[in-house]
Amino acid sequence: MTPREPNIDTSTWLAGVISIDKSSDPIWTWLNYTDGRPLTVVPLLIANALGFDATYPVAEGVGIVCWLFTLVILYNTLRWLSLSALRALIVVLPLLTWLGTTAYHDHLAYNSEAVSVLMLTAGIGAYVYAFHRRDLPADNRQLSVVFWLSLGIGLGLLVYAKFQNVPMGLVIAAFLAYELIIQKGWKSLCWLVVGGFMPTVVVNVYFALRGEFDTFWNNYFWYYFYYGYSEEFSKLPVWKRFSPWRVGSLMWQSYAIRFVFGGWCLAVLVGFLGTVKKLSLDRSNRLLLFAATFLCVTFYAILQSGNPYTHYTLFLPMPLTFLIGVLLSRPSATQWGSLKNVVYGIVLVSAIGQGIFNLTQRQPLEPLGYDGIDQQVVKIIKENTHPTDHLVIWGYADRFYVYTGLPMGYRWPHTIGIYWPSAQHDIRVKDFLADMNQNQPVIFVDLNGSLINTEGKTEHQHEYFPPIANFVKQHYQLIAQVNDGSPKGARIYKRK
Repeated sequence: MTPREPNIDTSTWLAGVISIDKSSDPIWTWLNYTDGRPLTVVPLLIANALGFDATYPVAEGVGIVCWLFTLVILYNTLRWLSLSALRALIVVLPLLTWLGTTAYHDHLAYNSEAVSVLMLTAGIGAYVYAFHRRDLPADNRQLSVVFWLSLGIGLGLLVYAKFQNVPMGLVIAAFLAYELIIQKGWKSLCWLVVGGFMPTVVVNVYFALRGEFDTFWNNYFWYYFYYGYSEEFSKLPVWKRFSPWRVGSLMWQSYAIRFVFGGWCLAVLVGFLGTVKKLSLDRSNRLLLFAATFLCVTFYAILQSGNPYTHYTLFLPMPLTFLIGVLLSRPSATQWGSLKNVVYGIVLVSAIGQGIFNLTQRQPLEPLGYDGIDQQVVKIIKENTHPTDHLVIWGYADRFYVYTGLPMGYRWPHTIGIYWPSAQHDIRVKDFLADMNQNQPVIFVDLNGSLINTEGKTEHQHEYFPPIANFVKQHYQLIAQVNDGSPKGARIYKRK
């Protein structure tokens, strides 16, 4: 576990934790300085409250804990379906070997998928526990109001971990509602719906009381709407985002998970051939329909934005494993003889093969090639600030908040939402200037056009945006220019 950035997304969440920890208004900061995903930073905040610093090794450790909780819930869900302890363990084995041996940075790094998959797995487990466990009574009346209200709240909170969770959350909610309707569980259904809306109602009231109602909808809805349903962030036309080639390229792009993805897909195919004889809406087929629908909607969620980020595929292992478990637990699975053992064999071989490959091929995670230049910038920033001073990075290099330990002076750790063409450009400029006036960051760093910046060209430097340029000229002066081989390098400004 290196103290240097393993993945840019991890820096985003650690920057949020640092900002919340040093804020005089932590709730507001938690809801507004976390990239519209406040629940993603909650596990990191818990670790911070327990005395762990906001560092990359700690974040990776927190990610491991999240995945372990996911595996425990998934394993128990498979046991509820009727699988024996050994068979349930075999089904989750590919997940265990992949997570235990991967060295791929997009899988190692702490990101919003770790929390999202945990929450979705808990939702699936609750659905199975309520309606499809092997020791299920004649009806579900033994489940209390607290269960249904809590489950509704959990589903309603999914959007605050990641907007991509919404389609899968709606699938879980729809199947829960259908089961309650056919059982005439109207009271339980009412509490489920109330719980689902409760988080958003509470957050909206909070923003409205602060006179920031529009801020919530701009940052929590419209930003992600444009992200997923326009060509603002991906130039790939929306209708081309769901091609089979894109599915395959995302799933098999990384060798660190390629074998188990192949095994899962083959196991699902054999499972359907062996167990699906006729379809109806009886209890067993409803569970299969749920598992298959959830998987299909998960594919939709990872493809919708059109971006080729392999960490999106972290959504897939859990629903694939769950679907295999459902196929193996179906009553008709006892009639397909050796094919059932073939499925277990495929799962075992893919798990062992992936583990051996990863262990023989993995290499230590090295610091970024420009780490030396990073540390020059960090040294200058630290020499000109105190630990509670705010920092603003004009560009996309969230790691500097982590390296310096300074809180964000602007509610987003990166400023691509301002200098990329966007329907929200004017809103972002307004928020930027308001935050700069309120937080009065001591240091402003322009990295656009430099080699150490992830996204942002020379034409995206702050002086090309008149309102930003005027503000910086009025309040800041250039104190250092770190050469990284680009025309201007990293330019560091200090508040006058």
